[in-house]
Amino acid sequence: MKIFKLVLIMFLMNPTLSVAQSTTNSIYMDQVGDGSTITITQEGQNNQIGDVSQPAPFTLQGNGQNVDMNIIGNNNTVNGNITQSDGSSTTLATTGDDNSIVFDVGSNADTGSSTTDMTIQGSINTVTMTQGAVSSATNANQTIAITGDLNTYKSNIETDDVTNTVAVTGDQNTLTLLQNGQSGKNIDLTLQGDTNSITINQKSTLNVDSIIVNSQSSGSTVLINQCNTSGC
Repeated sequence: MKIFKLVLIMFLMNPTLSVAQSTTNSIYMDQVGDGSTITITQEGQNNQIGDVSQPAPFTLQGNGQNVDMNIIGNNNTVNGNITQSDGSSTTLATTGDDNSIVFDVGSNADTGSSTTDMTIQGSINTVTMTQGAVSSATNANQTIAITGDLNTYKSNIETDDVTNTVAVTGDQNTLTLLQNGQSGKNIDLTLQGDTNSITINQKSTLNVDSIIVNSQSSGSTVLINQCNTSGC
């Protein structure tokens, strides 16, 4: 068992300051090995987990990856991927506005039995989740909860046996879900808010797939295609 624990906390402690300060803290990870445990806590403004200038901002490789990220503040960025891992578990919680989350599982090598849990609280946040787009992925379980205004969630999942549970609370949200795979694909979406746009494509063939949408909204544009062998 490898344990990699990184804690970065930034506080603005001087109450007499009248001029806004901007400090950028950056964390870059490149971890190879099985059974790693990675814990990151980051507080403040304009922070980065993963350098956005890198082609693969942070990279984790190995079976049994356990990643726990807690981001508090505004204008923060999380950008990275798990390239190969069976039984990986990722938990991400962000509280703040104007944050950008880009996360990829299985970008360069096969993955299986992964669990991703994201909780996003704030406004004008962007979440992009990709899994299995390049290499094979199986048995994925994703739970995404977004609370706030003007948030955007995009999901591109090409995984066999995937459960994608999304709960969105807030106004003017945009969701785009695309799932593709050879066996069971499931989407369970709960949406509360106004002026939402939802697009769901599952690209099903002869599989037993399911889409459940519970929406309490007005002025929404909804397009749902479960598709067939000709695609959507």
